[in-house]
Amino acid sequence: MAKGATVRMKKRLNRHIMIIAVVLVLALVGNLFRISALQNDFYTDYANNQQLRSETIPASRGTIYDRNMEILAQSSTVWDVSISPKDIASGIKDAQKLKEKQELIAKTLSSILDTDEAALMEKIQKTNSQYQLVGNKVSKETADQIRAFAVEQGYTSEIHLAENTKRYYPNNQLAASLIGFTGSDSQGLYGLESKYDDVLKGTPGYTVTLKNAQSEDMPQNFEQRYDPVDGQSLRLTLDENIQSFVEATLYDVVKQHNPKNGACAIVMDCNTGAILAMANYPTFDLNDPFTIQDEQLAAAVEEITDEEAKKEAKSAAQQKQWSNMCISHTYQPGSTFKTVVGAAAIEEKVAFTNSAYSCSGYVVIGGERMRCNNRTGHGTLDFTSAMVHSCNPAFINIGLALGPERFFEYYKAFGFTEKTGIDLPGEQVGTYYGSDMSDVSLASSSFGQSQTITPLQLITAVCAVTNGGYLVQPYVVQDFLDSNNNVISSHEPTIKRQVISEETSATLRSVMEEVVNANGGTNGSVKGYRIAAKSGTSQRLNPGDEANTYIASYVAVAPADDPQIAVMVMADYPQNGAIYGGTIAAPAVAAIMANTLPYLGYSPEYSEEELASMETTVPLLYGKDIAAAKNKLIASGITGGVVVKGDGDTVVRQVPSSGEKIPKDGKVILYTDDSEQQMVAVPDVRQLTATAAKQQLKQLNLNVTVTGGVSMTSAGKVQQQSVSPGTSVPVGTVVELTVIGETLD
Repeated sequence: MAKGATVRMKKRLNRHIMIIAVVLVLALVGNLFRISALQNDFYTDYANNQQLRSETIPASRGTIYDRNMEILAQSSTVWDVSISPKDIASGIKDAQKLKEKQELIAKTLSSILDTDEAALMEKIQKTNSQYQLVGNKVSKETADQIRAFAVEQGYTSEIHLAENTKRYYPNNQLAASLIGFTGSDSQGLYGLESKYDDVLKGTPGYTVTLKNAQSEDMPQNFEQRYDPVDGQSLRLTLDENIQSFVEATLYDVVKQHNPKNGACAIVMDCNTGAILAMANYPTFDLNDPFTIQDEQLAAAVEEITDEEAKKEAKSAAQQKQWSNMCISHTYQPGSTFKTVVGAAAIEEKVAFTNSAYSCSGYVVIGGERMRCNNRTGHGTLDFTSAMVHSCNPAFINIGLALGPERFFEYYKAFGFTEKTGIDLPGEQVGTYYGSDMSDVSLASSSFGQSQTITPLQLITAVCAVTNGGYLVQPYVVQDFLDSNNNVISSHEPTIKRQVISEETSATLRSVMEEVVNANGGTNGSVKGYRIAAKSGTSQRLNPGDEANTYIASYVAVAPADDPQIAVMVMADYPQNGAIYGGTIAAPAVAAIMANTLPYLGYSPEYSEEELASMETTVPLLYGKDIAAAKNKLIASGITGGVVVKGDGDTVVRQVPSSGEKIPKDGKVILYTDDSEQQMVAVPDVRQLTATAAKQQLKQLNLNVTVTGGVSMTSAGKVQQQSVSPGTSVPVGTVVELTVIGETLD
């Protein structure tokens, strides 16, 4: 090869080497620039992650209070316990010494945590792992014991305690479906806990500690703590005492009538929309929400042998007990809806209190025969009587007089086409006809069939019917509070619109009060208080519903002349015989009213008849002379008189005994010697009216008390008597009668 060619080849090679070198240098410089300038944050974080250990400190979840600042839900600090099997084994070459260390840790921790020692040992032996959770959300007492052990043995790198929080509900099932619950990660899963999760949960903090290349804490003992920001607390409109009584009353309804699809109750402030109580059945324990509490539901699930089917059934049962029927359960309201139709008709002047309606027991609309609850018919009756007797043909005529367009206009105005806007998750809206509905649809809708609503929609609408015509937005959260319980913000009552005039509202109040007082009182009567109400018994017509199944409901407001609170009870598909709202739900509403009104400071005003029938305690009269005994009875308020038996001067025996309750117009029998006690056979007064039963018993010198909320002049019938017919008892014995008022659903 020529010498010139070789020189040229060397020059070309040197040039290529130089180019490659320049490219490599430029690449190196570019990479250094990228690392130092463009990706500085990334590599700084990477370096920090190799040198620092960060642990989250959960924020304390806000407390949920009732309106009186009684705790309904709160969080407490707990600790998660973890071990590092790798650190436990680190630096120990002797297998026996390692085993002894592992066994000591396993034995001690299992004893403190009350867990299986073998299972814990299995975790300890995973020597390639740096983290094994061995205790979840343990108490301070337990954490202190573990911490003391770790410090004493020098195992602070091997055993670690991390702060956590645990949600606790002190009243277990109280207001369960409203409050809701949290998951294992403290995230709100249901109810208010879910609705206001972002407000309640707060912002977590964290701690930062130095660690070496082996991820062990550095001896410099450096730690930086960044405190969490606790969540806001909620003060509800709910009253723990009212809620507790409502739940107990609702449970009595369930025990007595066994509604297949559940039951619910609401107590609401008529004028603001504040919810004072909201109860559902079935229900659950907030501290153990995944366990099925209803015995029938639980038993039905356990009977299933197929595992997949059992799993699905359990999930369905859980969803049922978590469900808030008050806002999510849609149903046909039945005759309670007549209050709304009546209000619209009076407002539009297509009906007046003296309007006359004819009822022959049915009416034919569009070829459809629609029956009244009274199969023989009511004859001619006015508007008030139509409401009192819950006459379907009368209200069909009232609805047709309104016409489909105006009917739908008021249906919409009373809030049935939209959610009420309550601050709870899961609210539903039912099905309804538009303004182009047929006459048949309009007719059936006029007495509360065909269209569906929620219990909350109904009670909100009835409040508008009776409070002057104002549709209010219901709510359950009154205040948002900081960690010191200072008010951050408050809920102001919201009036959506005025649907009817004050005059129309006053008319409906009067009509609904007559519903309660008719024929001497119904099951919704409350002594000393003016109640306005309406019952409802609707047939279940949803696809898949069994034939001849019903929904019983009752809604009331009080005081009738100036409504302050509204109460509603609904039972879906009662199975123990009774089906009427006036029989099933009305006594429960009356009981809630009788408890709630005086609790809220509304004083009773008794009629003369009510005063006479009020019970008082019989005093001890033994050893007193007749004159002194009579004076003491009068002083005790017992004015029914005294029957003296014997020739002595002082009382040696009395009937009723001291401490028993009798009406103020009751009689007391006084014996003044050892003469034989006069006995009488108790007659069978069942199915008699309260008046007739009382007259018959009083003629035998027996005392009579009545339960059921009705008066002695009620047209209702005696269903039970405390002393069995034919039983021989002393004259003066108290016989308690259970009277069910006339059902006019």
